Amino acid sequence: MGERILGIRQLARQAGVSSKTLRYWETRWLLPPPRRTHTNYRLYGETDLERVLFIRKAQSLGFTLAEIRQVFDLARSRKAPCEAVTRWTAEKVRALEQQIRMLRDLKGRLERYQKRWSAEGRPSQLGPNEICRCIASVPVEDLRIIGSAPPGKGGEKDGSQTDREPLPRLRRLSDRRGL
Repeated sequence: MGERILGIRQLARQAGVSSKTLRYWETRWLLPPPRRTHTNYRLYGETDLERVLFIRKAQSLGFTLAEIRQVFDLARSRKAPCEAVTRWTAEKVRALEQQIRMLRDLKGRLERYQKRWSAEGRPSQLGPNEICRCIASVPVEDLRIIGSAPPGKGGEKDGSQTDREPLPRLRRLSDRRGL
């Protein structure tokens, strides 16, 4: 008995992703080009299912598609990628620890402001140039944007500071559909 052949919808359903995701991963060289029927339908095998599940497992650990592709590239060159994966994991752990510290700090600040703002009461009307008295009451000395560059180092054309460290995309596989 030969290898089980799957269509794109069957593979997607069994792997818990969308067909669109599979086609996208194919364009990113995460999946090899599939065999095709005479009517150009994609055909996949068990190896493809294992590869898709591997990608999902790596994503669930916070690895990006670029990092996953590097793992595949290392494996293709017959070098075990485990050392690189261990190094990337240590870097991700350090980044997460820093983000957790920053989020705890932000949470504490927000709790303090929320308590203060609740105790002060709310105005029923705004002045002519007011937007929100709560936010306006934050002292300039307390301007700390999570993970932002120092003032003037934002790099954006409009001068905004949005070059923050991105938070890791935490995923629950049971909730994922597509990318």
